[in-house]
Amino acid sequence: MNLNNGEQKIFVWIDFTPETEVTILHGIQVAKILEKELCLMCQVENEVIPVEVTTRLNGLATSIHPILGLDRVHHYISRQPLSFILIELAEELDALLLVAHRQNSKELLPQLAHSGFPFLFVSSRQVQAINYKKIAVPIGYLKKGKDLALWNSYFARHNEAKVSLILANDLFEEDKRRVLSILYSIERLFKNFHFPYETIITHTPTWKIQRRALEEAMGFQEGLLIISFTYRSTVVKRFFRINDRYLIDHAGSLSVMCINSQRDLYTFCS
Repeated sequence: MNLNNGEQKIFVWIDFTPETEVTILHGIQVAKILEKELCLMCQVENEVIPVEVTTRLNGLATSIHPILGLDRVHHYISRQPLSFILIELAEELDALLLVAHRQNSKELLPQLAHSGFPFLFVSSRQVQAINYKKIAVPIGYLKKGKDLALWNSYFARHNEAKVSLILANDLFEEDKRRVLSILYSIERLFKNFHFPYETIITHTPTWKIQRRALEEAMGFQEGLLIISFTYRSTVVKRFFRINDRYLIDHAGSLSVMCINSQRDLYTFCS
């Protein structure tokens, strides 16, 4: 199987912990929804890659062949630093998304600054039916809201999902105007497709809207929350529980997609 084949791929972070099975199940579901290839990836510290790791990865990939197809499942092992791996995945191996368990967020999330594709953190709960049929997206006055909306449109139009736009309500008129301008841009995008969406107007300012979106999404069953990576976890953000790690750790059965809006993203190819 040729990993460098020009086809976009969903990468799944494998560390052989008990949560690995759930992570793979989510990766399979995302690959099916977006109709992309799947690649199981593992980072090792050894100078020589252990035979056991290769054997186990190959075994996991083989078990997925009946679901996705023989030519659509790959595995990848690297001894390189994670920042280097992320560049290679994007520029050489056509990575579209990295799926990982939320227990890996402490290790992976700081590296998102180097990534041109999002990270999807999934939960440890046993999954009865992974469907991603409900998606929550926070919309404030920052332009990165458009990146979030673009990604939820990928899931919505390929999976007949319903999107909830959680709209900020800011104090200053200029900020209010910017929020509405971004909302109108998103609605113009959505009107090109056929999936249901709703706008939920809140009394929450932009700086707390991601936390508000989490609260709204907690009622979803196996749903998806899409947020923007905030780079710095300040004391203020931790105090008000609005930093990325808090949202990921307290998302229950939700999956949380974190997008690096400070970089040009590699876009979805139909």
